[in-house]
Amino acid sequence: MNDDSIFREVDEAVRTDQAKALWDKYGVWVLLGAFTLVAGVAAFNGWNYWQARQAADAGGRFAAALQLEETGKSGELNAALQPLAEDGPWGYRILARLQLAAAAAKSGDKANAVKAYDALADEISSDVLLRDYAVIQAATLRLDEANFEEVSGRLNALANSESPWRHSARELIGLSAYRNAKPQEAEDQFGRLLADQTAPINLRRRAEMMLALLVRPDAAPSGQ
Repeated sequence: MNDDSIFREVDEAVRTDQAKALWDKYGVWVLLGAFTLVAGVAAFNGWNYWQARQAADAGGRFAAALQLEETGKSGELNAALQPLAEDGPWGYRILARLQLAAAAAKSGDKANAVKAYDALADEISSDVLLRDYAVIQAATLRLDEANFEEVSGRLNALANSESPWRHSARELIGLSAYRNAKPQEAEDQFGRLLADQTAPINLRRRAEMMLALLVRPDAAPSGQ
């Protein structure tokens, strides 16, 4: 046996002894760490599966509720949506509450509808699109009864933002100003809306008609 072979055998023996010593010292922790990792992956996959099942179940319940609305069964609609609004997955819980608020407004219960939309706007600040939608709906329901200060207070921040609902906010502020005999404020809002090339064409046309009324109060909207 040459010297190189001896040195290799000694080196292998030393490594084996070192590995055994390390295993004796840390082996249980290695096994525990591996078990924890496997258990964590299994729990994560199980959670995802449970979430998917919950979402699928909620989606079916929500779709069934919407079918009740189409058939005019408002009482059954509320009964179907209420449990989902209370304990469904977050997304469907919010959709159910929005649908309940809309059903209240449709039935003439504006006060509770506004209350529901206001509560949603306060609670879902993390979802800007839905929050702004709730703000718009509440302001729309209050338009005929609220003074200009209330409507503009609800909508000014939205009207001056980059929200997709900003154009609707400006129109509602303008309509409230017109209704409350504030022609300059109404003209400012409708002029701003008409000049905004990103505004939907139907809103710009309505703004043009309102500006015509402001300039000539006796003029009828075009097309009539």
